[in-house]
Amino acid sequence: SYHIAGGDGRAELMVKTADGTIDGKGNIIGDSTANHCNKAGHIIEGPEYISVFEGLTGSVLDTKPYIPERGNVADWGDKYGNRSERYLAAIGYLGATGVNGKLTASGIFCRGYYTRTVIAAWDWDGHELKNRWTFDTNTPEWKHYAGQGNHNLRVADVDGDGFDEITYGSMAVDNNGKGLYNT
Repeated sequence: SYHIAGGDGRAELMVKTADGTIDGKGNIIGDSTANHCNKAGHIIEGPEYISVFEGLTGSVLDTKPYIPERGNVADWGDKYGNRSERYLAAIGYLGATGVNGKLTASGIFCRGYYTRTVIAAWDWDGHELKNRWTFDTNTPEWKHYAGQGNHNLRVADVDGDGFDEITYGSMAVDNNGKGLYNT
């Protein structure tokens, strides 16, 4: 989870949520009665969301379906949820302009790194949460980036264009959501 500015001078919180999440005002996201735990106590099914909360009160401001979605757990490399439940997150300046044309930060949410890797960039304009782009190694164009991630990521302007890129293990994704390089 990370603080993302909506242009009002106060920080908001952008975070992955699930059924039964309760905001600072008592509002419930999704189904409050759902229990998606399997016999081992792991959650490998059920809806997932991304939500923005007001920093001052904790009130939910917007919720959307989470990208990257889990889908079929086995598609991530195992059937028990180890690889599908690997997450990383960051913030970066990817080119979003907000209030008065100022560069604003985007939330970067990642899932998987041993086989399939998906990175989704999200923007918050103070009113609505929007998916900026999604990079997915299941896309034929990026299949050679699969399995290149690891347990951390770095965000920096590595190509000198004034916008941040995501370095994820042995690969980098450009600020526009396209592969920049891999090794």
